[in-house]
Amino acid sequence: MADYKRLFVPSLLVALALFFLLSAAQAEVRVCSEDCDYARVQEALNEAEPNDTVVVESGIYRERLIVGRPIVLKGLDTGSGRPILAPEKGRMILAAQGVIIQGFDLSGPRGDENDNCTLEIILPATIYLNDISSSKIICPEEAASWNSNQAINYQFNSRVLRSRLGNYWADYTGKDENGDGIGDEPKVLNNKNIDYYPLMEPVNSYGISGEKETRQGLIQARINEPFTISLPNNPTTSYEWIADYDYVLLDLGSSQSEKVPSEAVSTGDTSVFVFMPKKKGLTTISFVYKRSWENIVADVRSFHIEITA
Repeated sequence: MADYKRLFVPSLLVALALFFLLSAAQAEVRVCSEDCDYARVQEALNEAEPNDTVVVESGIYRERLIVGRPIVLKGLDTGSGRPILAPEKGRMILAAQGVIIQGFDLSGPRGDENDNCTLEIILPATIYLNDISSSKIICPEEAASWNSNQAINYQFNSRVLRSRLGNYWADYTGKDENGDGIGDEPKVLNNKNIDYYPLMEPVNSYGISGEKETRQGLIQARINEPFTISLPNNPTTSYEWIADYDYVLLDLGSSQSEKVPSEAVSTGDTSVFVFMPKKKGLTTISFVYKRSWENIVADVRSFHIEITA
């Protein structure tokens, strides 16, 4: 049997998706029930400029949606689960080339028994890291990429792994012989729409940086002003902290281990990481605590960073 995990989407789609992924987002706006830029997703989409990012926080959104500009529409679990897109009537229509959809729970529509379509794809788009209740709710009129275009660090069953990632399909029946959380066979919608890296479990089962946000632990930073993050460390065990961060927004200036003063309650050393912000934006720094020769994670820490001018 062919190793479908090594296959790639058609080169044209990859080129298009990389173009839009590498283009710097002009702005980020948020959608939530209160204290956000917008309360309705369509309002944010109407105001967004090309390459903007519209972040939708946890909640249930039953709007009909038309995405008419090449934007990033990102769902974010802010404590109440992944945001759910379930139109009361009608569909979510991707009507612009280069749209990226990530981080949602896509459920079937309500109110029209004759229409089971939630997501209609009119022009090429990139769709990944979503929980999809059934492939029947997808109506692809055009080819789309159903995978991340670059490898992503993730954790699955306490293992640290790296791969391109697709979507979780509730009706996927493939197997995962090597236990990496990715199906051994692709999820095929039609000959132009294939998820080559289908997830075996819902996305929340995978530790992926930036997919969840906690209000606590937010660090306020400024461009060109370094900040530090200190984590408890016991070097006698050979465990060490490994940082995963956005190289576009941050530089890791240095990392070192410091002795904890004898009068302190805790024992052992402290690992100190010094980061230098380079650009304005929101990002997450994730740390895993592990031995270099093992793939077992002993601890995980995440810090959300807001960088201002």
